[in-house]
Amino acid sequence: MRKITLIILPLLLFINCIEEVDLGIEADDEVLKILIVEATLTNELKNHTVALSRMDTLIDLGIDSVYNPYTPIRDINRDLVRYETNATVSIENSNGITYSFNESSPGIYESDIQFAAEMGSSYLLNIVTSDGKKYTSTDMEIEGLASISNIYAEKTTSESGAEGIGIFVDNTIETGSVQNLRYTYDETYKIIAPNWSPNEFKLTNYDPCALPEVTYDLEIVEREEEQQVCYGNNLSNSIIQAQQGNLGDNITKFMVRFIDQENFIISHRYSIEVEQLVSSAASFSFYDQLNNFSQTGSIFSQIQPGFLEGNLSADDGSQGNVIGFFDVVSVSKDRLFFNYTDFYPNEELPPYPFNCSELTAPESHVSFCFSGMRGPNPCPQSVIQQVDLDLISYVKPNVNEEDCGGPHIFVPRVCGDCTALGSNIEPDFWVE
Repeated sequence: MRKITLIILPLLLFINCIEEVDLGIEADDEVLKILIVEATLTNELKNHTVALSRMDTLIDLGIDSVYNPYTPIRDINRDLVRYETNATVSIENSNGITYSFNESSPGIYESDIQFAAEMGSSYLLNIVTSDGKKYTSTDMEIEGLASISNIYAEKTTSESGAEGIGIFVDNTIETGSVQNLRYTYDETYKIIAPNWSPNEFKLTNYDPCALPEVTYDLEIVEREEEQQVCYGNNLSNSIIQAQQGNLGDNITKFMVRFIDQENFIISHRYSIEVEQLVSSAASFSFYDQLNNFSQTGSIFSQIQPGFLEGNLSADDGSQGNVIGFFDVVSVSKDRLFFNYTDFYPNEELPPYPFNCSELTAPESHVSFCFSGMRGPNPCPQSVIQQVDLDLISYVKPNVNEEDCGGPHIFVPRVCGDCTALGSNIEPDFWVE
């Protein structure tokens, strides 16, 4: 048997990069037809979404979402997923009401109207794919209601012995059967570019193939947008679950997130919104199995499709052609802010995650279309090449142009322009 690499990103939000998965089966057409479903209906009044995609096979593709300061930024969020388009999606409740979904973007289906799941009603997900195949979930309903009564941060030590900050929650059961809980979080943090300058490069009329010499206009101008202070954002990428010790007991001091003291995301100001979902025993079991597989380092390692059973199936009775879980849950959310100095008032800030040494290079280069003899070039890539690729950020003039020096001092863009790591728009919820 050979190994195949499968993309199942819409369902497995906790996978940051493509991982090798050994299903113990050949990469035939049947594997590629497996439908991946991600659908969680909550008691929030909103337009709900359902994500559909198919298994995909890639060979030795090493693409990661980690920022590389030496290559141009590329958006790969959707490039590597075979989204299932032109499907018909609806949710039907036990009162006979049907909510239709339309495809808002490839593979993402959004309800036509805002609605909320209600206690006492059950819900059924129906999917008809473009090839006419029908899939249906089991009936699901909200098990109970529980609110986050307290969210707080404390200095703590991880299981591996690292010092850092733990994000903890307490909850209060309100009604119904509250036994199984799942948590997600959305964290936002302030980024301050360590080598920011009020000026920047502006390159125009650049022709790298001009002869006999490259033509260009390079100016040092004032920055036109905010690039010193930005806001980064991460969604939780792991499965976080908890179970009440006994029915009727509240959860206390459950750690949802641990942040190492050396993690730069807490360098300045940090905020986290924690979402608590009251789920069913079937949902808890599904995600628990999924989490156990991920801990081995090989998702679905040697697991045949269908072994990890969700609550969706094909109406024609065929097996092993859909993976996913339609969940109906109640939700409670709460947000927390803190500064690094709140916990470490007399210590240096965590290190910036990139090497921000000041650099220099020749301003121009030999024409790309020069056909004569040329020797090896010991100097780094020219300034105009790097500016054209948006790789560097201006710092100051260079007073020493010896060897491979040029008239400018610069740093990798990520060190002088915070928009390489985040947004320069302050979130609506942000408070200092």
